[in-house]
Amino acid sequence: MTPVDRELFEQATRGDREAFWRLVLPYRGLIYSVAFGMLHSHERAEDLLHDVLLTAWGALSNLRDPAKLSSWLYAITRNRIMDLARREERLRAALHEQARGAAVVPVREMLEREAWLDRMEASIARLPEPFRVILALKYMNDYSCREIAEILDLSVAAVKLSLFEARKLLRKLTESLAAKEERAQS
Repeated sequence: MTPVDRELFEQATRGDREAFWRLVLPYRGLIYSVAFGMLHSHERAEDLLHDVLLTAWGALSNLRDPAKLSSWLYAITRNRIMDLARREERLRAALHEQARGAAVVPVREMLEREAWLDRMEASIARLPEPFRVILALKYMNDYSCREIAEILDLSVAAVKLSLFEARKLLRKLTESLAAKEERAQS
């Protein structure tokens, strides 16, 4: 990493968007190429490029070694592609089940699931960013604690502790939202 890139990184981590864009501009082609190679769609690759850059902007403070910027961006790109593949696979499986005449889920059960998912999403949004990142890497991207430690440049013990704390806080937030909903309904 050049001294100019290092300075851009420092400015970007302090919130300078212009510095961030100047820093990541050389990597746009790499991100797009990887995305297009996996998704085989210019439109989807472009969408993914924007998603990766927005994710990187939001998580830049988690990157401990600016010299690893390209591999970090590549990891985010790969994770987003894997997320898309899993979502599409779940959708295909759900459509397949539906086509096979799967049992109808009672409306009440479906509404309860939706309410739970809404509470979970709202709770996750309220978590501090480092917790959101670690939970996403673990549960959305299926990374092991060791892999997360490598990506975030942390010890495995620190990752495990952060996961424990994140789950504990998420549980509290979700329970709090559920309690508010119950009070509002009564």
